Amino acid sequence: MGLGLALPYLAVAAWPGLALMLPRPGAWMLELKRALAIALVLSAAWLGWVLSDELGPPPDAAATASDFWQPFDPASIPGLVGGGHVVFVDVTADWCLTCKVNERLALDQDSVRRALAAPGVVAMRADWTRPDPAIANYLRRFGRYGIPFNAVYGPGYPQGRALSEILSTDTVLDALDQASGQTR
Repeated sequence: MGLGLALPYLAVAAWPGLALMLPRPGAWMLELKRALAIALVLSAAWLGWVLSDELGPPPDAAATASDFWQPFDPASIPGLVGGGHVVFVDVTADWCLTCKVNERLALDQDSVRRALAAPGVVAMRADWTRPDPAIANYLRRFGRYGIPFNAVYGPGYPQGRALSEILSTDTVLDALDQASGQTR
């Protein structure tokens, strides 16, 4: 199954070398290009179908419009942590595909949504769809220059802990527990 998906890509990658060994271009070359284009489109459609089954149905529109997300305010984080709160920061953008995957696979899952909406937890979302110097400076403090970026703060992580670029529900829930000083 994986090899069948890879064959069109291998053919495209090998095309420059194969083209040198083939006779002069003609109608056969146009047909081969069409066949490769069709194979690429079909394999992309197949991959989309497989991933749609893997990701499951999209969450309800009402479920994605979460009330718990607050605007990004890095200056308030030390005071919140000093007061015993856990702060989860999600830096995202409309154009960031990996951010959208993280939302779908981790942040929009019921268990994570409940944890982010729990008392004592503050979820902040920073929108970097358009360049923002405050967000760029925030990322730079962690040695990062791109997104997706997520960090968690709390009594267990007063200076913040950056999470990996690819999130899972377990990663987020474990980080929230550790930031609060608890373990799952």
